[in-house]
Amino acid sequence: MRRKRQNKFDSLGVGLLAGMVVPLVIFMAIYFIGENSVAFSVYLKSLWKLNALLKVGSLCVLGNLAVFWIFLSKKYEKAARGVLGATLLYAMVVLISKAL
Repeated sequence: MRRKRQNKFDSLGVGLLAGMVVPLVIFMAIYFIGENSVAFSVYLKSLWKLNALLKVGSLCVLGNLAVFWIFLSKKYEKAARGVLGATLLYAMVVLISKAL
């Protein structure tokens, strides 16, 4: 019986990497589009003081939904699991940060 050849992008590691990088890219895009006249460290500090850093970060994780659906539409179930795992890691960070 022939086995179906696995695609090199259908792995848990690729999904985890994509799920961790996409929210960071979205966050950086928000910074460059909106407040690029301010230094990045000042931008982060001001978001932290306004208690908005976690909220903006949580919204950036919504981009993982698109990546998740793309992987599922291409039948890359292992990569989709990785994106889901990265999303859960972000959720744990937010929960722990809110608890402290």
